[in-house]
Amino acid sequence: MSELMQAELKKQGQKWPMVSIKSVSTVVTGKTPSKKEADNFGGNIPFVTPVELGKEPYVYSSSQTITEKGAKAIKLVPKNSVLVCCIGSLGKTAIAGCEVGTNQQINSVIFDEGKVFPKYGYYALNRLKSLMVSLAPSTTVAIINKSNFEALEIPLPPLEEQKRIAAILDKADAIRRKRQQAIKLADEFLRSVFLDMFGDPVINPKGWEEKALLSLVIGKFQNGAYFPKEEYSDEGVEMVHMADAFYDVIQRGSLKRVLASDTDIAKYGLTYEDLMISRRSLNYEGAAKPSLIPNSDEPLIFESSMIRITPDKSQVDIRYLFQYLSDSLVKDHFIRKFVTGATIKGISQKNLEQVRILVPPMKLQRKFTDIVNKLAVTSIKLKVSEENTVDIFNGLSQKAFTGKL
Repeated sequence: MSELMQAELKKQGQKWPMVSIKSVSTVVTGKTPSKKEADNFGGNIPFVTPVELGKEPYVYSSSQTITEKGAKAIKLVPKNSVLVCCIGSLGKTAIAGCEVGTNQQINSVIFDEGKVFPKYGYYALNRLKSLMVSLAPSTTVAIINKSNFEALEIPLPPLEEQKRIAAILDKADAIRRKRQQAIKLADEFLRSVFLDMFGDPVINPKGWEEKALLSLVIGKFQNGAYFPKEEYSDEGVEMVHMADAFYDVIQRGSLKRVLASDTDIAKYGLTYEDLMISRRSLNYEGAAKPSLIPNSDEPLIFESSMIRITPDKSQVDIRYLFQYLSDSLVKDHFIRKFVTGATIKGISQKNLEQVRILVPPMKLQRKFTDIVNKLAVTSIKLKVSEENTVDIFNGLSQKAFTGKL
């Protein structure tokens, strides 16, 4: 255990002994069957990727499946294995609800159930997310290797105490997830409003004008900056990285910082009038994902996995454009055909420029933005409520894992 962890646990009054993941489990790193053999895919065995993690405690199905032949090419992991993302979105977790295969971004923790109750192990591993992020090197793709992951430690109370802790956290987590579901319903309502006002973007039943994205922006598309790891510093400027682009609005205040010059800030700076597009991602869902920038007096720049565009507000409203580019129909029919790559999925500036955009009258676009702003008031209340339940859950978790619950 590192000196830093020891000091923190002493400060927290840690009661239970700490054990390494490796000492109480078998860790299996996932693998992808060869895509050159088509009959490896399309069966009835779930093939889990990080996109399925972090949504619900258990994973029973996935967007991709493999056949028995595909399963023989990799190692399936059993029911109750805890799946942890160790490349990309570090620390996202879920429990296998049945036998599954996973890709190489996931380490599956198969606990010795004589030592660790799997649901307790799931909550214990969830608490390692921030530590995993801090241990990852400052690279474009966050990664923690298998040996470093196996060396991470969790508290180990007696089995009966583990089950008691898991039951209490289950109840708190259920409340938290209900708040999350309410927020999701608000998002679904917004998409319904969008489709009602503008119609199906694929068939364009209302006959809106169609333009290439390039013709709706001011200036040129701008790729982000690259900084070597020695330029990262707590004293620097906040910088958006690939992992930060999964939020609809970039979350300020906890981003990595770099020692950027005034010239760098002028070239790579982001404002609330810009839209940031993911140029690269570890999955198709993340490639070409748009993100809004919150208004702030503090400078913000972005790294090379992203592209900055500045919508021409005389032609297109930024909130309308964000919703359009985020819509699943638009992504399926007009964006993903431009996404290329195997392990790292990407879209080039040239291809992004060609994405077809429907351009309704500005008056209607602004009316949609007004609805978004009104709904935002309700969404803020829901998110405040969710934050309260998260605080309660985190408080209970802290007490549970230090033997004070």
